[in-house]
Amino acid sequence: MSGTRDEFTYRYYETFLSRLKEKYDFISFREGKETPATGKPCVILRHDIDMDPASALIMSSLEKNLGIYSTYFFLVRNPLYNLFSGSGTEQVRGILENGHRLGLHFDCALYDGINADNINDHVWKEVSLLEDFFYRPVEAVSFHRPGPLELSGVEINGLPSTYEKVFLEKFDYFSDSRGEWSRGIPTGSSSFAEGRNLHILAHPVWWNEVPMTPYQCLEEVLNKLGRQAEEYIAANCQVWERDRPVRER
Repeated sequence: MSGTRDEFTYRYYETFLSRLKEKYDFISFREGKETPATGKPCVILRHDIDMDPASALIMSSLEKNLGIYSTYFFLVRNPLYNLFSGSGTEQVRGILENGHRLGLHFDCALYDGINADNINDHVWKEVSLLEDFFYRPVEAVSFHRPGPLELSGVEINGLPSTYEKVFLEKFDYFSDSRGEWSRGIPTGSSSFAEGRNLHILAHPVWWNEVPMTPYQCLEEVLNKLGRQAEEYIAANCQVWERDRPVRER
């Protein structure tokens, strides 16, 4: 990993985006398939929401303040968050109201026997859930922890897929998976220096107000989930407050 954990603070993220904005035009995946000639190099910015929509909402506001718009990809089937709960819906709507695009983060591992022949049917079932509930079009699909099928360049009818060849061959790809830039910080790369098109994936779970290690980031997610569960139980089960030991209150 290059650099320090300061690279994963919100303050640094604003500086990072500002540097990109000086040199690049931010475009969508649909625009990226056509690789438009804008007079400047192009960057596609995306976020896969694996664990924490609340952090995604914070990042979406930082981007909006800079006049930058990206695509947020949500998992429909996820044990850690529920897009259709009160708080989940509020967070997604907040991101969309900030001007960002709606994407589907699709987990092939949840479907038995999925293959190139039936993947479109499964993807479009989840696309329909998002579009019907949030009254917004799904702009693209990204695959969660992609395997050979997802990385084979399989195309989804009517939707750009983030691992299509065009997004990996005509754009230099950078990701902060595992809480580190495996290819170095994009703005410190030769790709940036030479003005090549960029495809950047930033997972909100790794970004915070203060520097934190990847482990600490995950620990914070667990603590947040615990607080949310306790609040729900307390609001819906009187026996919780009645029988909970005084020392724990």
